Amino acid sequence: MILKKGQGFLKKVACPLFAALLSGGTAMADSAPAGRTIIVALDGSGAYREIQAAIDDAKPGDTIFIKAGHYREDVVVHSKDRLRLIGESRDRVTISGLKRVGAFRIGKWPYGANEIEVRDLTVSENGGLAVGIFNGTHILLSNIRTRGLLYVQQAKAVRIEKSLLGGSETTGVSFVDAQGELIGSEVRDNDYGVTIAGKSDVRVEGNVIANNLYDAVVVQAGAKGTVLRNRLVKNGGTIAVQNGAQVEQADNIVPSAP
Repeated sequence: MILKKGQGFLKKVACPLFAALLSGGTAMADSAPAGRTIIVALDGSGAYREIQAAIDDAKPGDTIFIKAGHYREDVVVHSKDRLRLIGESRDRVTISGLKRVGAFRIGKWPYGANEIEVRDLTVSENGGLAVGIFNGTHILLSNIRTRGLLYVQQAKAVRIEKSLLGGSETTGVSFVDAQGELIGSEVRDNDYGVTIAGKSDVRVEGNVIANNLYDAVVVQAGAKGTVLRNRLVKNGGTIAVQNGAQVEQADNIVPSAP
């Protein structure tokens, strides 16, 4: 599946509270200069009311802090480097999309995005696709929730961690011609849990993959997968390895039915 302008300089500068709140994460190089913090708030208390407007304004090293709210807009991050998007809370910030397939996209043909960090928010599918990552490098998704497909294509050094991913009518997380890792997350309530296809090389480790109609993990011909220490619960199948795939798997747990 292939799926106002600013209201003053002070609203774009991180106060000590926000600096402390946003101190987590390692997507940016340690030696990189600190950027601004740009605040997005639906009630007008930030520099912008829309996430996309803040992204368009952002410079390398900036952090966009998104206050609680339901943001009905198409969000695209492309031709950007060293950018962080941090929600106030995963349960209080939702992006649902508007017109395009895919509510949240990182990278856009033929443009990419590099050193992008997204955390602490929820993305609901639009047209079946919640999050799409295309043609980017060093992408971190941490503590996010997706309601719909998370699709990664021709991207490198993608890390998805500590997230709740599911509710897709196709696949929870799909990698195609991509390199990355899915770590310490939950993938549940999809047709398939995780699929690894094309020339992908993906590590799937320490996740709970549950309640998927078919296989928990599928590694297709030509792809490489490392599948370690996952808990596979109440799926239609476990780990499916197609002919021509290269797979290392160990210490995965499939609980017995009561």
